[in-house]
Amino acid sequence: MPVLVTGFAAPEGDELPLASLADHLGVGVDELGGVLLVKRSLDARQRQKRWTANYRVDLPGGADEVLSRQPAGVRAWSPRDDGRYGLVDPLPARPLRFPKAVRPIVVGAGPAGLFAALRLAESGLPGVLLERGGAVRERVAAVNAFWRGKPLDPESNVVYGEGGAGTFSDGKIYTRRRDGELGWIFHRLVSFGADRAALQEAWAHLGTDKVRAMLPRIRQRLVELGFEIRFDTAVSDFLVEGERCVGVVLGSGGRLVGAPVIVATGHSARDTYEALLRAGAPAVARPIRIGARIEHPQSLIDQARYRQPRGELPPASYRFTTARDSRGSTARPAHTFCMCPGGMVVPATNHRERVVVNGMSFAARRAFWANSAVIVEVPTADFPGADPLAGLRYQDALEARAFALGGGNYAAPAQRVQDLLAGDAGGELPRTSYPQGVVSTDLRALFPESLVAGLVQAVRLFDRKLPGFAGPEAVFIAPETRTTAPLRFLRGPDLHSTGLRDLLTVGEGAGYAGGIVSAALDGLRAANAILAEHGQPVAT
Repeated sequence: MPVLVTGFAAPEGDELPLASLADHLGVGVDELGGVLLVKRSLDARQRQKRWTANYRVDLPGGADEVLSRQPAGVRAWSPRDDGRYGLVDPLPARPLRFPKAVRPIVVGAGPAGLFAALRLAESGLPGVLLERGGAVRERVAAVNAFWRGKPLDPESNVVYGEGGAGTFSDGKIYTRRRDGELGWIFHRLVSFGADRAALQEAWAHLGTDKVRAMLPRIRQRLVELGFEIRFDTAVSDFLVEGERCVGVVLGSGGRLVGAPVIVATGHSARDTYEALLRAGAPAVARPIRIGARIEHPQSLIDQARYRQPRGELPPASYRFTTARDSRGSTARPAHTFCMCPGGMVVPATNHRERVVVNGMSFAARRAFWANSAVIVEVPTADFPGADPLAGLRYQDALEARAFALGGGNYAAPAQRVQDLLAGDAGGELPRTSYPQGVVSTDLRALFPESLVAGLVQAVRLFDRKLPGFAGPEAVFIAPETRTTAPLRFLRGPDLHSTGLRDLLTVGEGAGYAGGIVSAALDGLRAANAILAEHGQPVAT
């Protein structure tokens, strides 16, 4: 009978502390059966940092005697723990049969589209997956060329292409749960090459290099299950018959008939937004968050967080918000977002003559710098209009201004944090990770005063929590404009558009997600809605 041992001191590596576990349980080492690490985390609250872990321990001789002694943090292993700790597939594939008229089309090969397609395919409903950008290998080559000064490819870039924007990100998958629908996603990630630590660590991290290696395996699995995948294939419009979506119009002019249509194009496909509205899918503007990437030497973050040499500890990170610390302030709330330890700030535009920044890390997180977005709330009242696309125009105006301030060659406006706080125009900048270069700029020339006030308040508050956060080595690189979609497409409980049957808008672009896991989860739920509506059990 197995027991669960929680909050146990763990070695820093993969070694199992068998002797310590046996001593804690009051048994001999030879009385232990299998020992499995099911969760691990770093406790950095005390001066002496330590790893703690939960272990599943099999006791072939029986667990009753051990449990009767009530050792600290020990309880009987329950069947529910198998799902909670990711030891079983919580949503095994269940083949169904479907009417011949049901031929799904998935638009977009980011997390939402890929996991929607995967769920459909595993259940016996293959369809067509369309992606306007390239396959990951060709896409990485196009992005690297742009970062080296070659022309931007507006159809295959950091935003468009296999894997979506998450392919050029930190690959963070922050969630403490590993059961239910989330468990299904994590199991698939591990099966396609993610480190099994993703099932064990609450703050799991894939790394952009690992994501790129996983994508061809996901693609291969979809093809094996019958999905047709077309890269370099944009959708320009949607086919509508009697308030029902029956297919798509391709950028090449051709038509592809099929339904339901899942639209998972991410938060930057502005032409797709326009096409959805033309087709009759209702949407509303929603508040967004905009700011800049703040970059420091990683060693500064390590020293401030650990208060000791990092040694074998992982690169330190942080998450801050002004929500609880700025009562009475007139400045808008702000928080850090997508913190990248040992990472770099990267160009992230998919539109010509626009500057957008983002952050990413490789799996090892060994880069000299750390960065995070510091983003400020922007209400819809700030937008130039009340229509669903007003937020897009707000974003675009900032991105165009940033391009001009950067000199018109995709360099990013940047400013030392101390200069921004002091109201100085800015001077010489430290070396940064940004591959296309930075131009010293007074960010007050880029952002409206409301955004500047929010940034200033935020870094002053965060500096109290992490000494040096607003110090001389800190630099803002701007703008980070696309943390959230500026509109939301309205859906019913079955996830179909409220104005267009058989159209399901999902993920970040639809206004229902904010990262790799939440987007994948939204795609999974859209697929499950289709399976529940059209699938019939296969007779056995």
